Amino acid sequence: MSFFSKTAEQDKWKEKYLDLLDEQEQSTESCKEKEELLCKIIIRLTIATAGLDPLLDPHLLGIRDQLKNGIDSHALKNELEKFTISVAQIKHTPDQNQSVEIEPLFDFLLRRYTTEKQQSILKLLKKKAETAKFESSNQLFIAILEAIDSDDDASASNIIANYIDIGIVSRQLLLFLESIEIPSIFDQQAQTAKQLLAAPNQTAITFESILDKSFKLLLKIKHHNQSEQQDIDKFLSHITEQLAALDVSVMGASSAAQKSAENRSKLDQSVSEQMEELQLSSTNATKLEPLKGIINSRLASIAKEIEEHSQKEAIQRQKTQQQLDDLVDKIKDMESESCELKSKLKIANTQALRDTLTGLPNRNAYNERLETELARWKRYHIPLSLIVWDIDYFKNINDSYGHKAGDKVLLLIAKQLSDHSRATDFISRFGGEEFTMLLPNTDSQSALVLANQLRQTIEKTGFNASGASVVITISCGITEFILNDTDETAFERADQALYQAKQQGRNRCCVL
Repeated sequence: MSFFSKTAEQDKWKEKYLDLLDEQEQSTESCKEKEELLCKIIIRLTIATAGLDPLLDPHLLGIRDQLKNGIDSHALKNELEKFTISVAQIKHTPDQNQSVEIEPLFDFLLRRYTTEKQQSILKLLKKKAETAKFESSNQLFIAILEAIDSDDDASASNIIANYIDIGIVSRQLLLFLESIEIPSIFDQQAQTAKQLLAAPNQTAITFESILDKSFKLLLKIKHHNQSEQQDIDKFLSHITEQLAALDVSVMGASSAAQKSAENRSKLDQSVSEQMEELQLSSTNATKLEPLKGIINSRLASIAKEIEEHSQKEAIQRQKTQQQLDDLVDKIKDMESESCELKSKLKIANTQALRDTLTGLPNRNAYNERLETELARWKRYHIPLSLIVWDIDYFKNINDSYGHKAGDKVLLLIAKQLSDHSRATDFISRFGGEEFTMLLPNTDSQSALVLANQLRQTIEKTGFNASGASVVITISCGITEFILNDTDETAFERADQALYQAKQQGRNRCCVL
């Protein structure tokens, strides 16, 4: 590679480096803005909690004053330590002003919990409470809870059976699992949890076990996401360190260039001085031989200085070139790592906006697209319609043929909706067996025509499961956005229209 082409490449990498520095400055500015926002939030929280306890108020004021003047880590740390000590003191300080009304509380408890054992313990607790033998109201309530739970009839399973609608909780939890992005390593566990939640005729005991498994799964997902975030933070920290190293390298190269220029200037000055002395000597000389000696001596000295300077320049140039080569290599490594991070972020973003089973955009993607379409609708006043689809008798398919058959139905519906809709239409799996469609530049009647075409196409689609033919039909509710509509009001109308379609016998489309 020629010197000029290498110089051009170095200029190119320098330009990329400067761009990275700009990005870093923008990131620093963003962090500063977030820091200021955090300070404002903490200040407002301290104002909101003022008067909660006299012991805390001076420390809240101190924290507020610290944050108003910017973050001084040492001073703020001292204030937080004092605040923590005060909170601990409050926690262990007896509640001198119990505001619990003893008489009405125990009247209610004695009427509600009627077993002999509960009655006996509650009466004893009432006497203790009346004689102020509890240091705080918290201790009183804990003792009451222990008394209530002491009877076998008030077990967790009985409480679930008596006070919780298992079906509603199961459906809501199932919708929640459908709406969140689940990492692929948890796909099997998530599928198992969904099947258990969708199972009919759950007892309180089995439901308690299902809840336990579901919450453990959610905790695993949370820890996994936190781990991934830590990996990204480490990578960004690594990039920051590399940028700092690059900064040092560039400063070194700049310093070397400056030193080289100073040496060249000194050489020019020295040669100029010796030439002046040589000229003066030749002017004042009266004999040829001494003049020859002076000239030869001066020329030898000049030649020696030039040679020494050239050697130093060569060494310095080689050193600078090595620094620039190292700089180019580091920037190449950073570019490679940056591309890798961008690729990972792109995949993560795609996964966050895609339904893992059908490949369609998910609810998050629907919300993003709806925001865009609503802004366009408000600005240009062109029609915008919404369709909410729901598979008919989907639960029966799951119960009769298993969840694999249910998954196949979802895949078939997703494919038919995608293949037989227009390029401008936006289709998403909203959750469970529900799909949504956003139809830009389409009024409700045109949307109805399109929806009936899709419905009829899906009606002709079927498959075999366990030797039996499975018929698939789908119903939908349609609405057109009108003046003063929000995403919630429009969706509610479409949902009501869907309910009408179900009430009228399913496999039909209704407009509201």
